[in-house]
Amino acid sequence: MTTVVLLPGFNGRADQPVLVNLEARLGRFTCLRLAPPRLKLTPGLEAYVTWLEGELRGVRGRVVLVGRSFGGRLAVRLASRRKLAAIVLLGFPVRPPGKPRPLDEAALAALTCPTLIVQGTKDALGPLQVLAPVVKANAHLEVQRVEGAGHSFGRQERAALDGVAAWLDRTIGHG
Repeated sequence: MTTVVLLPGFNGRADQPVLVNLEARLGRFTCLRLAPPRLKLTPGLEAYVTWLEGELRGVRGRVVLVGRSFGGRLAVRLASRRKLAAIVLLGFPVRPPGKPRPLDEAALAALTCPTLIVQGTKDALGPLQVLAPVVKANAHLEVQRVEGAGHSFGRQERAALDGVAAWLDRTIGHG
């Protein structure tokens, strides 16, 4: 059995539309939408990762994490603590303008499970030119470019999510 865990962006809710829309395409998988508690970032990302690790303790079988923006940061960091079947990153904010995130880049580079990064070509928070060398150096990483999209996929969301569903079918199977 495979459980696909869907994580929203920062301070997002479990019913974030992009996650609801993706879940509708993944009917053959067991899906679990989670929303982190609203913590201040002062305790750091680690508090959120610890929360997620606790939430997943009872989940049996293969686990796929799908993280939207900040949720992707959690997924990538959790991968160093728990074996994951796969990760999907929807708009990974690897290096927002003026905010280098070397720990996120290192965690991404260290991934050993199949990982799909769905990134808009105009995403200022996760420029493709920043991701390119990391992806090139790690055979577990694959990028799905969303032409013309920014950090939120907008009109290209449907095609992006269809691509995610197809990738999961190829990579994980049918649940």
